[in-house]
Amino acid sequence: MTGPDIDGVRETADRLGFDVDDDRLRQGVDDAASLGEIAADVDDDAGVTVNTPANVTPSGDHDELLATYETPRQASQVGPLAETRVAIKDNIAASGLPTTCGSKCVAAVSETDAVVTTRLLEAGAQLVGKANMDAFALGPSGEFSDYGTVQNPIAPDRVPGGSSSGSGAAVAAEAVDVALGTDTGGSVRIPAACCGIVGAKPTHGLVPRHGFVSFAPSLDTIGPLARDVETAVAGLEAIAGADARDPSTRTRSLDVPGEWRSLADDATVGLPQQFFDRSSDAVATAVRSAVEAAGLQTVPVELPLGHIERAYFLIGATEFVWFFDQTGIVRGQGPEYTATVHSFIDGARSADLGGHVAGRLLGSGALDAETDGEAYRAARQEATAFTERTEVALEDVSALVMPTIRTLPPKRGAMNTTEDMLTLLGNTAPFNAAGTPAATVPVAEVDGLPVSAQVVSPWFKDITGLAVADRLHGASIRD
Repeated sequence: MTGPDIDGVRETADRLGFDVDDDRLRQGVDDAASLGEIAADVDDDAGVTVNTPANVTPSGDHDELLATYETPRQASQVGPLAETRVAIKDNIAASGLPTTCGSKCVAAVSETDAVVTTRLLEAGAQLVGKANMDAFALGPSGEFSDYGTVQNPIAPDRVPGGSSSGSGAAVAAEAVDVALGTDTGGSVRIPAACCGIVGAKPTHGLVPRHGFVSFAPSLDTIGPLARDVETAVAGLEAIAGADARDPSTRTRSLDVPGEWRSLADDATVGLPQQFFDRSSDAVATAVRSAVEAAGLQTVPVELPLGHIERAYFLIGATEFVWFFDQTGIVRGQGPEYTATVHSFIDGARSADLGGHVAGRLLGSGALDAETDGEAYRAARQEATAFTERTEVALEDVSALVMPTIRTLPPKRGAMNTTEDMLTLLGNTAPFNAAGTPAATVPVAEVDGLPVSAQVVSPWFKDITGLAVADRLHGASIRD
């Protein structure tokens, strides 16, 4: 598949308002060529203001919280989340606080909340404020916020994981009890794994995304991070369920049995060898040992990755370019029909978003224009094929278990290439493409660093997966 030349990449950069030099343009040509090879193989808001967020600064010892209320917001003192301190990622709207998406270029302040924010408050949560993040959610390591790199509270020389870096760090540092993150390729599960806590990516379509700044609508989800599975279940139950403002939501509520932990009693889990093979020996061994210690019945399953890792990068970046290019409007099945999001993206289009953002988007945007969507179509076919393989792998088991990230949490400054990023998101991003729920829990320590297991369950069987995750977590605590 023929990719764009430097003039084609320059045209894309100009269209998107990116001010980049010739070196970045040439990198865009190379990125587009690489992505082309992959494709060949296969309620309105009121009172919105947009400003430069100079008054938004990180607070706390680890730069995990960007903006906080003078006193936590609380709508009720009763409910399943009563007395629970909550923070939300800074790409989710909260009344009176700026949404910056981790970028100093632009902010939008809304007088209304995202659906998930409203639901947390209705469940009795105390909303503390906003959590830091990689700029525009473009980064799995937590090192790319304009407001400074979030520190990992349990291992300061290691990355906190991203892009929901502040959410993971805030929970691990006990600044809050629950934090919402967004997960497009692992951005809830990766920081949870790096910070040694629990994270849950829901089934795509279970949690409404109204009032949230998208990365890639076909992949995006919103999910909770917490220090234990029980709290994560309560957080997910509070935010789940269809809402008319997000027509992609499918089910009215999340079915949480009173004895939800018993769902793991007779569970058989599949161990997909391909995911263990791509993980380090230390991590793979620790996860297998955790499954054995939990007393779970296991069977080997086949789940070839094919080209899904690379297809994920192409799908995600291309959809973000569309979203950005269309000023935050996803026609058809988009949940972002809000004045806040529209105003935010409109402001971002006139700002210089920096080399990191441009570098993640230019190759895919130029390739999409050059091939008239053919590259994206091929990547979606690869996603469909992986989804079908996942369904087969789950046919005779309750869930799949594998390492969440492929190595121990990497050292800061080590995430420089696509191959580097795959150590963090290679095991997580495929299940965004498949749309299946996936939870992560810490199950062991190696060299004083956390090792986490990822539990993948069938569509809308989120609680079954979390019950298995709780069994794994409980066994690790006993050890």
